[in-house]
Amino acid sequence: MFGVNVLVERVDASRLSDKASENSPSNYSLNVSMSERDRNPEALVLSFTLELTNQPQLARLAVSGIATLTGTKEEIQSALSAPDEKNPPLVLTTIYERTYGLFYLVASSLKVPHPLPTLLKPSGSDRK
Repeated sequence: MFGVNVLVERVDASRLSDKASENSPSNYSLNVSMSERDRNPEALVLSFTLELTNQPQLARLAVSGIATLTGTKEEIQSALSAPDEKNPPLVLTTIYERTYGLFYLVASSLKVPHPLPTLLKPSGSDRK
């Protein structure tokens, strides 16, 4: 059975403007880094870092950790591949969904705009 286990090892955040507030208009962009740590026939272990920055520059939020994918070789490969050029790979979507709560809480604590939970989904998409 396929699964993704996400372990957060580090959270880093910075408020970059004294003028920022939770209601400030802002547009977040996501920078992703993933690398293979370990692989066997039934599992793949990835190190990841998700970093959110916004325009105008009000904050920088980052989460790093480990994602462990378990399943068949085909299931793991499918999770690593983007279904098309407009949608991210399932593993990235899953990591973002599992870490979104941290991003939201940290943004609230810093009194900066919250990132959207649908950041990885193309606008107008019905993808779930």
